[in-house]
Amino acid sequence: MSASGQYIQPRLIASGDPIFQLPVDQTPPLPNELHIVDTLFKKHRKTMDVIFEEAKYSIFVALLVMIACLPNVDLIINKMLPATQNVLYFSLLAKGVVAGIIYWIVKHFYLSQKPNM
Repeated sequence: MSASGQYIQPRLIASGDPIFQLPVDQTPPLPNELHIVDTLFKKHRKTMDVIFEEAKYSIFVALLVMIACLPNVDLIINKMLPATQNVLYFSLLAKGVVAGIIYWIVKHFYLSQKPNM
């Protein structure tokens, strides 16, 4: 309001071009441009997708531990490494090393791949 009590309407200033006047390029976007757009505008995931994504490593580790605790695994390790028959700690170490290698392989080559949507 001005000092005399009258309202002065502000002038509208054009802040850019209308969308229909913007130039359009027919070349496909580059991979790094797609990556930037995907990073900025991630899709909203469903709750179950988030739970599975967060829990898949834990489930996989639980399965590895269950498999490593089977008596047949002990027999196989004892046959391959005879020193593990006498000392329990060698057997546990051998199972841990094998399970760690399997976990690393699966994590880096299978679970880390993102599905194509």
